[in-house]
Amino acid sequence: MKISESEMEIMKIIWDKGETVTTAYILDSLKTEWKHTTVLTFLKRLTDKGVLKCERRGKTNFYSPLITESEYKNAQTREFMSELHSGSVKNFLTALYGEKRPTKDELDEIKEWFEGV
Repeated sequence: MKISESEMEIMKIIWDKGETVTTAYILDSLKTEWKHTTVLTFLKRLTDKGVLKCERRGKTNFYSPLITESEYKNAQTREFMSELHSGSVKNFLTALYGEKRPTKDELDEIKEWFEGV
């Protein structure tokens, strides 16, 4: 499940709030001049993608995340690694560093992380 940049703007507002939010809250928090209908469209898409849950109370929709920001980032990182580097950490690090070798401190940090997994 990939979300667009615009959808990400909305998700960041929701994740940062840390609790259920309304459309009005999102509109007040946005740094753009999106219309109410535009925000509703993005919220519908996010709900359809399984990223948000929408609960109607009276005439107001309340939105809460079904995944955390960390879970989303981890899923996107795994997808990126799989698509571009065949899931290979070595291929990823080779692309990341190119001809430059990682420093001893960087290698120690990576080794320490792998030993803790």
